[in-house]
Amino acid sequence: MTSSAQGLYSLATLIKRLEAITSRLEDVEDSRSAGHLKRQSTSTVTSAAVVETPSASTPPPPPPPAIEVQAAVPRAVTAYDEIVIEGKLKPFLEINKAIAPPPLTEQVDLFAKVLATLRSVLHQAAACRKPDQKAFDEILSSLQTGIESVTRAKEAARKERDWFNHFTVIADGTAFVGWVTVDKPGPYVNEIKESTAYYANRILKDFKEKDPRHAEWVRAFNGVLDGMKRYVMEFHTTGLVWNASGILVSEYKSSRSQPVSGPPPPPPPPPPPPQAGSASSPAAPAGGVAAVFADLNRGADVTKGLRKVDKSEMTHKNPALRAGSVVPASSGVAAKKPVKPTKPQALMGKKPSKFALEGNKWIIEYQENESALEVANADITQVINLFACKNTTVIIKGKVNAVTLVNCTKTSVLVESVVSSVSITKSPSFALQITGVAPTIQIDSTDSGQIYLSKQCLGVEITTAKCSAINVSLPVEGEEDGVFEEQAMPEMLKTMVQNGKLVTTIVEHAG
Repeated sequence: MTSSAQGLYSLATLIKRLEAITSRLEDVEDSRSAGHLKRQSTSTVTSAAVVETPSASTPPPPPPPAIEVQAAVPRAVTAYDEIVIEGKLKPFLEINKAIAPPPLTEQVDLFAKVLATLRSVLHQAAACRKPDQKAFDEILSSLQTGIESVTRAKEAARKERDWFNHFTVIADGTAFVGWVTVDKPGPYVNEIKESTAYYANRILKDFKEKDPRHAEWVRAFNGVLDGMKRYVMEFHTTGLVWNASGILVSEYKSSRSQPVSGPPPPPPPPPPPPQAGSASSPAAPAGGVAAVFADLNRGADVTKGLRKVDKSEMTHKNPALRAGSVVPASSGVAAKKPVKPTKPQALMGKKPSKFALEGNKWIIEYQENESALEVANADITQVINLFACKNTTVIIKGKVNAVTLVNCTKTSVLVESVVSSVSITKSPSFALQITGVAPTIQIDSTDSGQIYLSKQCLGVEITTAKCSAINVSLPVEGEEDGVFEEQAMPEMLKTMVQNGKLVTTIVEHAG
C-alpha cells in the first residue's frame, strides 16, 4: 500500500471515531436535558400548591434539646437505698400491708416517711460541710417532727388492744434515727432494738398459735434496725460524716441538677384529643425507692376522705341527741376524733459521757454504771460538777472548793473535805459521804437520799427545800469508825401566827 492510500485510511478511521464520540456526547446531553425538565416540572407543581394554600408554612427546625447535667448521687446515699430501703424497708412494708389494720398501716407509713427524711439528711451531709449546732438543729427538726407523728399515732390507737404491742414497737423503734446525733451510732441502734424486744416478744407469744405471719412482721422490723446498724457501721462509724470540702448548708438545695441548653425551645404542641373511656389519673410511679416515697407523700389527698359534720349530728346543737346519748349512724365516712398532741420527745438518745478537767472545774457528765470514777489529787481551787449521771460512784481525793450534783440518779459521792458547800439538786436516791469537813450541804427538789458524816463534820449546816426521805447517818460516840446511827430529816412542819408573824416548828410524833 502506497503512502497516499495509508493516509486516506487513517483519516477515514479518525473521522469514524470522532463521529462515535459526537454521538455519545449528544446522548449525554439529551439525558441531562430530560432530567432538568423533570425537576423544573416538579418545582412548578410545588409552587402552584404553595399558591393555592398560602396559609401553609414550613416549620423551622427545632432547637437543640437541653442537655441536663445531674450531680451523681453520693455513695453513702445509694448504699442507704440498697441496704435499708430496698433491702429491709420494702419487705417490711409488704408484710405489714398483708396483715395490719388501717391504723397500723398509717403508723408504718409515717415510720417509712421518717426514713425518707433521714435519706434527705444523709444527702445533705454528703454535700455540705459540718454546720454549727443551730443549723444542725434546724436540719434535725424534720426528723423530730416525724418521730412525734409516729408517737401520736400510737397514742391514738390505744383502743386497738390486739395491735397495741405492734404500735408500741414501731413508736419505740423509730427513735433509732437519732444515731445522727451520737458518736457511736452502731451501739445506739442496737440499744434501741433491745428496748423494743419486750413488746416484740409479747407479739410473738400472743400470735404464736393464731397467725405465724406476725412472727414474720417482727423479724422484718428487726431487719430494718439490723440493716441500719450495718449501714452506719460501714459509712458512719463514729457519727454522721459530713463533706469537708462541700458547700455551706445555707447554699444547699435539694435538687442540684441544672439544665444547660441553647435558645429556649418552642412551646409544646397541643395534647392529643383524649380517648373515649380513658381516665385522667396520673401515671404510676416507677419502681424502686421512688415508688416507696411517692406513696408516702400524698399531700392533700390524705384529707379527701373527711366529710363535714351536719348540724343535725352535732350534740351541742341538737338536744335530742344529748337525751339519747347516741348519734345515729350515717352512710358517709365517719370523722376521726382529733388526736391530742403528746409532749414532744427529745430526738437525741444517750449522750456521750464526759470526764475532764476544764480550767478549775471537773466536768463529769452522762456517766452510767461506773463503779469507781476517781478524781485524784484534787486542788482546793477546783469545783466538781456532776450532771445527769446514773448508777455511778465518784471518789474525790483531796480538799476541793465545792461539789455540785444536778439531775443525777442513784449517784454516790465520797469526798474528803469541802471548803464551800455541797449542793444537790433534782438528784433522787443519792448518797453522800464526807470523811473530812464540810461547812454546808444544800439539798433541793430531791426525793430519797443518804448522808454520812464524819466526827469532824458534825458542825455542818444542812438546808433542804422540797425534799423527802432524806436520812443522815451520824457516827456513834465511843464506837470505832464506820459505825453510824441513822436519823431522818424532818418533813412535816407546823406554822402558826404569833404576834403578827409566822412561826414554823417541826411536828414531832410521840410514841
